[in-house]
This record gives sequence, C-alpha cells and structure tokens, in this order.
Amino acid sequence: MGTVFSLSATVFQQPVAEISHAVGRKPAFLLVLAVFSIGSVVAATARNIADLLVGRAMQGVASGGSVLSAIVLTDLIELRDRATWLSVQNGIQALGLRWLFWINLPAIAISAAGLGLLLGFDRPDGGILPNLKKIDWWGIIIFTPSAVSLLAPITMAGVLFPWSSWKAIVPLSLGFSGLVALGLHQRYFAKAPMFRARLFDRWVTICGFMGQAVFGVCVNMILYYLVVYWSGVRGFDEILTGVMLLPETFSIPIAAILCGLTIRKTGAIRWAMFVGWPLTVASLGLLWLMDTQTPLAALIVINAGVGLGAGTIASSLNVALLATTRREDNGHAMAMGWLAKSAGMCLGIAIGTAVFTSRLQVQFGKVPGEEMTAESFLRVLNHVKGDPAARDAIVHTLRVLWIICCGLSALVGLLCCLCKYPNINDLRKEQQAQELQEKHCADSRMLD
Repeated sequence: MGTVFSLSATVFQQPVAEISHAVGRKPAFLLVLAVFSIGSVVAATARNIADLLVGRAMQGVASGGSVLSAIVLTDLIELRDRATWLSVQNGIQALGLRWLFWINLPAIAISAAGLGLLLGFDRPDGGILPNLKKIDWWGIIIFTPSAVSLLAPITMAGVLFPWSSWKAIVPLSLGFSGLVALGLHQRYFAKAPMFRARLFDRWVTICGFMGQAVFGVCVNMILYYLVVYWSGVRGFDEILTGVMLLPETFSIPIAAILCGLTIRKTGAIRWAMFVGWPLTVASLGLLWLMDTQTPLAALIVINAGVGLGAGTIASSLNVALLATTRREDNGHAMAMGWLAKSAGMCLGIAIGTAVFTSRLQVQFGKVPGEEMTAESFLRVLNHVKGDPAARDAIVHTLRVLWIICCGLSALVGLLCCLCKYPNINDLRKEQQAQELQEKHCADSRMLD
C-alpha cells in the first residue's frame, strides 16, 4: 500500500512540475487537488484491495504535485523569506481507514477555495497551447516508465520476492537502460529538456541534490526500523511505538523552523551545514548504543539529536539549492531537489530491507524451502518472540543500518560543508541593483 503511494509520488513529481511551467501554477495546482480528492473518495469507498490500491495510486500521483507548493513559494517570495518555509507532515492515529480518507476532503476544499481566490493566474508568455507543445513530452514518456521499472523492484524486492528473482533483475535492467536513453535524449535531442543541464554545472548544487537524496535515505530508513526496535526489541505496543517516534517527528519541524528563521535573519547558510551534518552524524553513531537495556531517557536524547540535525539539514539544503541556481531556474531546482529526496526515500526502504533481511538470514538461518524475505522473517520471529537471543540478533542487525546511515551522512555532509555558499542578503542586494539597472536601461531606450 505504501509502495504504491510513494512510487506514484516520486515518478510524477517532475512531469507535474514541467506541466505547471507551461499552463501556470494555479491550473496545475487545482488539477492536483482534484485528482487527490477523487483518489480519496475511491480509497474511502473501496470494497476490496484492488480499489484501495487504485485510490492510493491516484493520491500518490497528486502527492507528486505537492512540489508545486514549494515552486509557488519560490515564485512569490524572496529568497531570504523562503528560508522560513516548512512542510509539516501530520499523522492521524486510532481512526478508521475510511474516515482517514474522508477527512482529506474538507482540507482539500479549503485549499482549493484559497487557491481559487488568492492565487493569481500566472498566464505563461506565448499562451498555454504553444507552451504545452514546448514541453519535453518525449522526456516524460521515457522517464515515467523507466522510473517505475527502476523503483518498483527496488521497493518490493526483499519483501514480495527475493533480489535474485527475475522479477527484480529484469525491471532493474530495463529501468537503467531507460535512464541511459533519457540521458542521451536530454543531451542531444530535447529542445527544452526536462532536466536542465545548467542545474548540474556547479559542484555546490550537485552536493545539494546529493544531500537531499541522503536525507531521504536516512530519514526513511531510520523511521521504518525504529518501529522494529521499539516493537521487536523493547516490546512496545503500537501506540507506545508511535509515541517513541516523536523525538524525531517532533524535533525535525522545530529545527527546520529555527534554522529557517536564523538564515533569514543572518543571510548565512554555511553555519547550518556545520551544525546540522555533524549533529546528525554524531547522533546516528550514538544509535549504536540502542539495545535491550538502554535507558529511555538516553534514547530520547539521542533520537532527538537525530531529528534536530535532520531538520537543520532539510531547511538549509532547500535554501542552498535556491541560492546557488539562477532565479529563472529556481522552480526547476526545487523540483529536482524534491525528486532526489523522494528517490532517496525509496532507496532507504530498499537498502534497509536488503541489509535487514540478509543480516537476519545470517542470524537465524534460511527458512526451509525459500529465500529470507521480510515476510518469511516475520514467520520466524513469531516462533522466537520473547527470546532474548532473538532480540539481541535484531539489535545487531539494526546497528548495521545505523552505521550505513552514519557513513552516508558523514560522506555527503563533508562534501556539503566544504562547499561555499553565498549570503542570501548579498544576493538580494545584487538582484535589486540588477533590476534598477535594467529599469534604467529600459527608460533610456524609451527616451531615445
């Protein structure tokens, strides 16, 4: 269920962003809300799993359009004020699944009304139809099935079928081949490429995209497998497990807000890299201490450190991407950053599943007659539940995941810290001076 949603959201982010450049933000945003509403109704009225999957897929497609909120802010707000923007993800517990889908509709209605009344129609230059013809449709046609073919086995292998299965190998091969074809198309044939080459002509911007991807990998992997720790190792029930995730889920938005406000005030970005990445790496390393006897107070502090570091990174990376690209490319840079983060989240699931199941195969041995997957592991775990040796095995397996996250964060964090970032207040002054110069030149031409 989650795979269908995340896969749809990741694949359709870039096409939705491209269409919004052609038809304008407002029509694209309203279309996204309409699709999400239909998906919510389909999911809420589903009588079987197939209908529910269709509804979740439609919600995922529309969720890919959530990148438009960041692009709209990029269009409307100056760079120094964008630093305070934050997307807060809320979860609802203890409500029935049908009510969970119905509750989206009032929020969507309010959002649609606000967009219709308050957001102007930014009619693109040259008209909608000519701009639609300029869209890199061949790029979208190549990218969409290639991304699905690549990400589907990445998120499903090790869960529904083993990595050695043809169900994983064939789609992965086709997906990689499709991405190679996409690169050739973007480089030699596309007149208005979906992935602008100049977004990758500066090392600082490339590091920003890498940071977004690693953020997605680590946050998704940690949140997924902290559930395994709290429920499988410490024996907490579902409610307590959700409560014990609050150190991350609560501290990430707080840190992001504080970081954004500080960047807005000082204009400096680099300090946030030097605070966020080391704090994240140190806290991820301390996750090694999580075992069956670690005091809860220490666990809360360690996990809060992970959240505070991740929130600081999330906010600073968004601003860094916008500050290191041309203003006319800001929307494309934001869309690319969101794509990198979403792809990283899918990779986080894949890496975590592959490592977790392979390490547990070493610990428990292969289930007779089948590969060790997450499903077969659950069957093994039911037989050893309450066994201290089994809990210790899970602890040692999780430590491998924590170290992987720590190593990835250390490597990419070092690269991000070595980069030089412009002061956004200085950029604002330069932009104002350039606008005054352009206005003066225009006035001079009128007088002539």
